[in-house]
Amino acid sequence: MSNDNRSTTTVLIVGATGYIGKAVVAESVRQGYDVIAVTRSLKKDPLFDGAEVVVADVADPASIAKIFTRKVDVVISCLATRSGLPKDFDDIDYKATLNVLNVAQENGTAKFILLSAICVRKPDLPLQLAKLKMEDALMRSGIDYTIVRPTAYFWVFDSQSKMIAKGKPGYVVGSGDQSHHNPIAREDLAEFMVSSIGNSERKDRVFVLGGPEVPGNIISYRDSLLMVFESLGKEPKIVSIPVWAFATLIRLTGFIGLFIRKAAVFSAFLKVVRYYMENDMRAPGYGSMTLRQHLIDSTRDAKT
Repeated sequence: MSNDNRSTTTVLIVGATGYIGKAVVAESVRQGYDVIAVTRSLKKDPLFDGAEVVVADVADPASIAKIFTRKVDVVISCLATRSGLPKDFDDIDYKATLNVLNVAQENGTAKFILLSAICVRKPDLPLQLAKLKMEDALMRSGIDYTIVRPTAYFWVFDSQSKMIAKGKPGYVVGSGDQSHHNPIAREDLAEFMVSSIGNSERKDRVFVLGGPEVPGNIISYRDSLLMVFESLGKEPKIVSIPVWAFATLIRLTGFIGLFIRKAAVFSAFLKVVRYYMENDMRAPGYGSMTLRQHLIDSTRDAKT
């Protein structure tokens, strides 16, 4: 698509305040599109520079419809629930996303790009089932679509960095080597998604996407912790939580969760952690940023 056409193509992004959504907004602006970022409240964010920020409730079709007072050519959905109960995943990853799709179709939107996840290949958890339902609805809708199923993001592997920087150990379940991944940088993922707008070869297709398939980016969770220690210049200190103890914690918090929602949410989160620990999520490589380089850059930026 030419730059002239891009400037007259309106791209609406829902889930714009999320980890991936912010990068998609920034990349859409960088590529020259007319960008609308949908948020729950008006807030300033440098990554939204160059985009029009509008407030809407994606759970309410009437609220969404107000956004479509002008022509929207493409919708990119980055809506996702990082943690919660089965109903939470169904409400956002399926129902709210479906609301956006329905309103988009009613208003003549030409293309819908959906951020899904690689883990739907082996659907064991409510999160994955909700995403699969949305994928199916999109495929059946008749609108031009691209579905992207990325592997794990960098934040999954550097989530313990702050604790380690303070001198705390890193934690793994079991050996920490049960599964391997090639995580993808959010900037590389955003570039792929936005570049799919004018790419006819990506029309009505599903893409499984990972980061570069190179030694510094094909890793287990233990590997990632060793990289964190290395980037911080610290001696590795890794504590292994026995698999049986982690399973017991899931069951215990699940039982307490019958009475206390916060415990139930935590139990569901632990199930997701276990899933990522136990299942390989390597995917065809894309982009250039490796986890190792990301950690080096993050450590350098923290010192400046």
